[in-house]
Amino acid sequence: MPLRTLVLLLAAPLLGADPSKVLFIGNSYTGANKLPQVYGEIAKSLGRPVATIKSSNPGGRTLENHLSIKGSMDLIDEGNWDAVVLQGQSQEAAMSETDPLRRKSFLEAAHGLFVRIRKSSPQARVVFYQTWARHADFWKAEKTKATAQLLGKDPVEMQARTARWYDAAAKAEGGEVAPAGTAWGLHYAASPDERLHVPDNSHPNFAGTYLAALVIFGRTHSTPSPSPQWKGTDKSALSAETAGRLRAHAAAALSR
Repeated sequence: MPLRTLVLLLAAPLLGADPSKVLFIGNSYTGANKLPQVYGEIAKSLGRPVATIKSSNPGGRTLENHLSIKGSMDLIDEGNWDAVVLQGQSQEAAMSETDPLRRKSFLEAAHGLFVRIRKSSPQARVVFYQTWARHADFWKAEKTKATAQLLGKDPVEMQARTARWYDAAAKAEGGEVAPAGTAWGLHYAASPDERLHVPDNSHPNFAGTYLAALVIFGRTHSTPSPSPQWKGTDKSALSAETAGRLRAHAAAALSR
């Protein structure tokens, strides 16, 4: 066997094993509703708990920003992570479609993070957390119309752009994509009046976070149809009907 082939095989993630240590690097889309904890509850509910979950999620940060955030770098350098979930700023992937500088930043930062992760966690699965489009109302509000046009003509186009550039980053680095935004798009196509966004038309409500966490769990645990019994606690708990629909959308996105 050629030496280079052997090295690649030895460095490849162990896809068959459940992760016991998972790190999230993102911003407010990761921090909202404590997504890492929701992910942990889903894993525990399915009898596949994750022993260690940590995160760095200062608001508004891009992938490039994280390369100079000490907290993010220190967590990555702790090493021995089984999976690292990377989430970029919510507009940077969509804007990469038409802005060469933004595209360069997004892809080069993805590479820089990937290299840093591989130094201390050579077996880690690196999962890009694909985000979602703004709500359709974002394109209607006068104060956000100008920004909206930079993201695409509507949520469908924004989502297509976002998916395209997350896929490109993952392909370039040998990583994977957790298609949370795709699952959101499937939800809105089926139930346009059932919001996953809070009133700012950007951030997730609990149902949106739950759907994203389902998709991320499905990818990190190689589970195409995650169906946990847990669906939130206290005031955040989803109805059985809503949780069932979100699980179906997660499964459909993961199967694509």
